[in-house]
Amino acid sequence: MSQFSYEPGITVTGVSVASIVEAIQSFSVLVNTLLDVMKVPARGATGERAIDPNVWYPMEDYLLAYKKIDTLLGGRGLEKVGTMIPKNAVFPANITDIHKALASLDVAFHMNHRKSGKDMFNPATGEMLEGIGHYTYTAAPGKNEGTVVCNNPYPCRFDQGLVKGMAQRFMPSAVVTHDASHGCRQKGGDSCTFVVTW
Repeated sequence: MSQFSYEPGITVTGVSVASIVEAIQSFSVLVNTLLDVMKVPARGATGERAIDPNVWYPMEDYLLAYKKIDTLLGGRGLEKVGTMIPKNAVFPANITDIHKALASLDVAFHMNHRKSGKDMFNPATGEMLEGIGHYTYTAAPGKNEGTVVCNNPYPCRFDQGLVKGMAQRFMPSAVVTHDASHGCRQKGGDSCTFVVTW
């Protein structure tokens, strides 16, 4: 898991949390375990439990869910969850190509988190609150390539899946590789760097 420390009072939108359940829905035992970790209550006459997309969940519970996935499914499970996020999470409007998509990751990341009840990105003012880290995209001039540096509390394999899922929304042939020469949060580094080519 990441070595990045996030600030207290951070919550995650239920839409993002629902991506975890969607990614692992074929593992019913794991889904129930994750609902336990996320402290999702039973609802209705049938007592079913489901992630409410309108609820904001504590980040510490959300990160525990990722630890469970890593323990039970390994890195591939984390990567699969990451690829599901772009299908469900809130992203900025007017994203038309892979460069804009990858450059939007940081804004989208902040749009899906709150700090002490306040949205971490305000689209009307452009104000972004600090406390959860960043995604930084740099295009390689003249090439079908770019890098995404992830400095946040999420696991590197999750971020690899997230970058891949976002890139492939606009360029299905995109390939994402982890550039370990720049360090890795799983090994005590401050960030992970992913190279995207298409």
